[in-house]
Amino acid sequence: MEIITLLKANIRRRKGTFISIVILMFIISMALTLIFSIRKSCEDSLNDAYSCAKSADVTVMLKDALLTDEMRQKLDNEAIIDHYTVTPTAVISYGMDSDKATHKSSCFFTPLTEGIRLVNEECNGYAEKIPPLSKGEIYLSYGSKGKFKCDIGDKVTAHTISGDYDFTVKGFVVEPMFGAMVVGWKWQFISQEDFDMIMAANSAENSSDHWGTGYIVQIYKSDGCTLSDGKFRRQVNLDTDIISNAWGSTTKSVSTHYTNIYSDIIMGILLVFILILATVVLIVMGHSISTSIEMDHTNLGILKSQGFSNSKIRISILLQYLIAEVIGGILGIFCGLPLIGIITSVFDTISGCITETHPALCKTLLYLLVIIGISVVFIIITTHKVCRISPIRAISGGRNEIYFDSRIKLPISAKLLSPTLAVRQFTSAKRRYVASVIIAAILVSFMLMVNALSAAINSRKAGETMGIEVKDVIINFNEMTEKDKIDDIMETVKEYDPIHRRYVSLGTYISLNGEEIYCRMDFYPEDIITTKGRAPKYDNEIVITELVADEFDLKLGDTVNIAKFENHKEFVICGIFSSMSDAGMCTSITEEAGESLGLHKRTDYCSIMLEDETKAEEIKTALENKYGDAMKATLGKFDDENKLIETAIEIMRLIIYSFSMFFALVVVSMVSSKAFTQEKTDIGIFKSQGFTTGKLRLQFAVRFLIVSILGALLGTLMCGLFMNKLLTVLLKGIGVTNFYTPLTPASILIPAAAICICFFLFALLVSRKIKKVGIRQLITE
Repeated sequence: MEIITLLKANIRRRKGTFISIVILMFIISMALTLIFSIRKSCEDSLNDAYSCAKSADVTVMLKDALLTDEMRQKLDNEAIIDHYTVTPTAVISYGMDSDKATHKSSCFFTPLTEGIRLVNEECNGYAEKIPPLSKGEIYLSYGSKGKFKCDIGDKVTAHTISGDYDFTVKGFVVEPMFGAMVVGWKWQFISQEDFDMIMAANSAENSSDHWGTGYIVQIYKSDGCTLSDGKFRRQVNLDTDIISNAWGSTTKSVSTHYTNIYSDIIMGILLVFILILATVVLIVMGHSISTSIEMDHTNLGILKSQGFSNSKIRISILLQYLIAEVIGGILGIFCGLPLIGIITSVFDTISGCITETHPALCKTLLYLLVIIGISVVFIIITTHKVCRISPIRAISGGRNEIYFDSRIKLPISAKLLSPTLAVRQFTSAKRRYVASVIIAAILVSFMLMVNALSAAINSRKAGETMGIEVKDVIINFNEMTEKDKIDDIMETVKEYDPIHRRYVSLGTYISLNGEEIYCRMDFYPEDIITTKGRAPKYDNEIVITELVADEFDLKLGDTVNIAKFENHKEFVICGIFSSMSDAGMCTSITEEAGESLGLHKRTDYCSIMLEDETKAEEIKTALENKYGDAMKATLGKFDDENKLIETAIEIMRLIIYSFSMFFALVVVSMVSSKAFTQEKTDIGIFKSQGFTTGKLRLQFAVRFLIVSILGALLGTLMCGLFMNKLLTVLLKGIGVTNFYTPLTPASILIPAAAICICFFLFALLVSRKIKKVGIRQLITE
């Protein structure tokens, strides 16, 4: 009962602190609810789509002529395979386009298959049934909606080896294996009549140079197979050679990775930020408790003289903060639940899947319990100061400090009285502001980090270092083009501006020691930037990324077995390079090496990085005038993929900046309120000496400006030491293994100025209480 009485009194006396902790915990709880629930919703909805579509563990795109009876027999005899299905497909070799977008990646057309679901017209759920297709109609995968910027009723054109075919979009379906916007290949659905027509036309045009008919082979694990999807695919390939002979393949786990890649990265960065903010809450609580104990020496001494034990007083303080955390946590969960569906819908067109709401309450509660548990231990340690208070010492209020006694004795200037006095007050009570300095440093460091992400996307040098293709001019050829014609285009470009880097390659999938891996046959291998070793020169050399080296335990000088179709050859790893192609799981070889593997030295796409990006518009016009209808040139700044990344980063920047500003408001309010209470007597003395309320408020705000400046400097130092390493870890999922963006004055100034201004203004706002303090305060004391 005594503890409850103390608890009620503490909450009544410190309503501001109690409410502040509730608000901070509310933000953290709501954010954790959203982060974990969005992840769970994306994963569960995708798994549900896999289940409905009966998606295989491994899906292989294969030239129909290569699925021989011998290979079928090997698949039938493979013990780890439960069963497999074979679906004939018309290959759209040269991609598709709409009125607003063109994409050269291959597509695979089949009639509708079992389990494919139709997205309703509102794009917020599934239709009850899927109507059959008529001639000239097509169902596009939902990810194609954003990729081709089209809607129901729009026209799309498919480009095949036998000609072009026009279709009307009848609707959008969820095909989970290749349906995400970021996946190049797409599995689309047309009527049986159109399918038969294209298959017959492509079959007539099939040759060794191009092939337009194939199979989609879906392979399912046996019940007793415990191998991961990747190891299962490798073993099947070693036993049957099906992956080596395929155009390409994917596993369910790889498909999941690509489908949720943006949501996972964004949520991962925000989770780190929120957990750091939880640390901020602990710091704030520690400062609040420590200050309260110092201010309440007299009252605590009186309580002890009346028989209250140390444990009862400490438990009452613990319960005060514990109740605030619990209330904030519960409110955060309930307020976060309605927002899950709204936010997950943003990722739908990117993932190609309708995301249904699946709250992750268990995981959220677990994290909240851990945070509360840590805070309990922290409060128990912090409240140990109570044990040092005695009734006798409480008579003097426990005061043992001499004001303005500091080793840093900065002079007080008569001309700059208020600012210099503020500095002296800060240096005389440094411990009081340590928590605020640390909090400002944490907020500034995260704001700098999201600025660095934005700068890296827009920085040409940083993009090159990370393996991003920096494109000033993008060229799409109307047909597969050989290197001599591309050389001529490059010479035309050089007439206007020197070329900094050429990105010209033919992308394909190869087998590396039995593992399928993406490979670029680079037409200009000398433009490859290597971090170790050198670029390939000969037809038996290959460069790999760090992710490939780590995944398959490879290093410079190792020999690997490369296979494509029936061609097998040993290659030597001559270098390590940076590339974000295929999320960093990428290799590169020369033209001659590609030719030895049966690849044709032609491509239908290239991009150019200029020395002077301002010449891009002029060069685009010159290329279109000279080469007419043979190609289409576009400017890299309009590249859709870059826009998607930039949008995601801007959303993160908005969230982190907003949370930082709000935390700054709450923290400054709590700390300044404590400081104000401690300094009532000082304020009365200053007023008795002629200081006006306005000067005292300014002096009070300047102290927090000093705090924020020190925090900004510390945060900048933290970023300089750890930012690039942390972002490398967080962005590894998209292929970044060497994130580096130097801190520039411009990138530092914005977040530092934002925090400093917020601290100053919020302190000025809170200090309005000063006008209520008068000289009478001295008589009371």
